[in-house]
Amino acid sequence: VESFEMLDDNTFEALPIKDGSGNPIYYDNPMDLFSGRDPRLAGTVVLPGAQGKNRTVDIFAGYQLGNGTVVTGNALGFLGQLPGVTGDVQLVGRDGPLDAREYAAQSGFYVRKFVDPAIGSGSRGTGSEVPWIRYRYAEVLLNAAEAAFELGEGTKAADYINQVRTRAGFTTPLTAGQVTFDRIVNERKVELAFEGHRLFDMKRWRLAHIVWDGVTMSEADLVSNIGSATKRSTQPFALWPYKIHNPGQPNHNKWIFKIVKNSIVTGSERFVFGNYYSEISADNLARNPKLVRQPNQ
Repeated sequence: VESFEMLDDNTFEALPIKDGSGNPIYYDNPMDLFSGRDPRLAGTVVLPGAQGKNRTVDIFAGYQLGNGTVVTGNALGFLGQLPGVTGDVQLVGRDGPLDAREYAAQSGFYVRKFVDPAIGSGSRGTGSEVPWIRYRYAEVLLNAAEAAFELGEGTKAADYINQVRTRAGFTTPLTAGQVTFDRIVNERKVELAFEGHRLFDMKRWRLAHIVWDGVTMSEADLVSNIGSATKRSTQPFALWPYKIHNPGQPNHNKWIFKIVKNSIVTGSERFVFGNYYSEISADNLARNPKLVRQPNQ
């Protein structure tokens, strides 16, 4: 999510969920955390509290009490007790998140891109009028920007990439000097998210073994080196919103966010170097002794 830049100054910033002392930052509305970001973020994933299929998407992981204790449940829309409240209270969002539970916003988000907004679409046995787009003009422009950059034509590269960013909602264009390899890699990452390009891009840039090196990640790793082409990405993290229950205090009914690593994330992605190459069949190897067997066969 941090890969989506700030809209006003084309910079990368970690989501402000803690202050400089490590204390949580409180929000009146969960959507406020994402204010001022590249609009493509909200077009790519469903944010907590956003609208989806004519209703507010209900994503929150529980309540945090004044003493830091979390009160939650183990089912979508779970009902339970809160201190000082008579009767049952909804302790988990109707749309999640739940740890290790399929279809329950484990990441704290749902995918929005290319999802049919019509009510009922996407359910099993229900068709959709939204096509899967395999090749978009934005990719043509990003291909051209990358080619121009590699040829040392920075002004032309900036023009191509700014066409994509202007359509997305940016008002401050990138200069030729701001178009770097890191910027090109990140622009493809956010513009083409969930379209099946990331693995192939990392392979052709020979970065796959670097970003997926099998090393376990920490929360500090997650929020550092944002926008870098070689940023490690070996484990998925989640971002879960919590409501504050602290009656009589100024933060009562406000929202905080916590970075979470789901319990099912027990390993780390590791790209084997031999996977840069395609397999050569045994028949072809037998017919041509000059062919060199790729190292992963």
